[in-house]
Formats: sequence, C-alpha cells, structure tokens
Amino acid sequence: MNKKVFLILSLLIGFAIVYLNLRNAKNENRYSNDNGNYFIDKGNRLFIVPSTYIIIGNRHDIFLYNETANDVEIAKELKIKPNHFRIISMNETDSLILNNGIKFTFGDGNELEVVDINSQISGLGGEFLNHYGVPKEVEWAFVIVPPDEGD
Repeated sequence: MNKKVFLILSLLIGFAIVYLNLRNAKNENRYSNDNGNYFIDKGNRLFIVPSTYIIIGNRHDIFLYNETANDVEIAKELKIKPNHFRIISMNETDSLILNNGIKFTFGDGNELEVVDINSQISGLGGEFLNHYGVPKEVEWAFVIVPPDEGD
C-alpha cells in the first residue's frame, strides 16, 4: 500500500473516531455536587460516580418520578422537572441526597434505605409500574409527591 493511500485511510479512521466520540459526548452531560460526586446524565438515565471511587457490589437502578410543582435538584444544574422521571444507577457504596431532604443509601444487607423526613416519597408497585412507564430492569420505583402526601 503506498504512503498516500495509507495516510488518507488513517485520516478517515481518525475523523470517524473523533466524530463518534463527539456524538456520544453530545448525548451525555456531566455534573458534580458539593460532596465531590459526579453525575453522568444520559437522557433519563443518571449514573453516579462517587468522590471516592470504590466499586463494591452491584449497581441498582432506581426510578424517580417528580409529581410536585417544583424541580427536584440532584446537583446544581441537574434536576428532575415536574411530571418527569429519571432512572438513577447507583452502586451499593453510593448515596443520593436530593434538595428536598430525601436521601437514598444502601444498608448492610444491600437493601435500599430511604430517609424521608417530610413524607414526600411513595413507593410504586403493581399496576402503577405500568402507569408511570417504569422499565422492567428497574429494581425500585418511587414517586416524589408534595410534603406529607408520601407513604
């Protein structure tokens, strides 16, 4: 193969790689919170990268639907708008604290623990999973409701 053909093929492959990386980067946004955690936002999917990157155990998907009139803030620029949802992929070492005081963590037995001092979380099950469009791979599903209306 002569040098010109090789150079042209190399450039085309290089441009293709750059194009694919740029296209994928446009489909995701990255945010951080005050605790140093990073969030990778890919549409309705949100991945948490903790400040101390220790991967132990499995990742779990949590569905959160916002039924309040206000945005629910995950990080400064990362919110769940009213009547929208996010699927958050959490590792068993992650914790998630929303601006309304709701906190999600994993306990000793890898059970999801929810701290909800204002009674704003309602668990979803049965026919409500279909009603809210919860994907089958999601392990836990919740609706964020106005204060004192949760489970």
